[in-house]
Amino acid sequence: MEFVKSVPEDDQIVVEGYFAASPAKVFEAWTDPNIVLKWFGRASNSLHSATIDLRPGGAWQFLKSKDDDKSIGFEGQYQDIQPGEKLVFSWAHVITHANGEREATPYSRVEVIFTPKGKGTHVRLVHSAIRSQDARRGIGGGWEAAFNFLVNALDKSESGLK
Repeated sequence: MEFVKSVPEDDQIVVEGYFAASPAKVFEAWTDPNIVLKWFGRASNSLHSATIDLRPGGAWQFLKSKDDDKSIGFEGQYQDIQPGEKLVFSWAHVITHANGEREATPYSRVEVIFTPKGKGTHVRLVHSAIRSQDARRGIGGGWEAAFNFLVNALDKSESGLK
């Protein structure tokens, strides 16, 4: 399935898709660390850990790799939370070295809208304020993969398999 609706030259990445689950269930998949671990990233079950403080101003952090030298992941803060309807958060790619030094991209913005559609949910994600075309290309590819994994995670969840 193709979910990315924009091109890397655009100022923002737009990703849309239909998921055969209720808006509440799809929202939960974005906000429950145990479910996020199953679908987020370029490979299924590829995150090392996920922490979520789901409140306005609350922090989130997804760690994709960690070794003795460094950890690599994503982090941000929640700006707007409307359960089952909307989620807005900041986003940065972060590398933390063993000596405590951090490298981070400038924060960008992610807005996710959950709209009921038939028996499922239409999800529209807009990732904006990404400063480089290369970063937009990488982020677009990451969201494309993640949305495909989200379809599978929700299918398993809806069928009672966790």
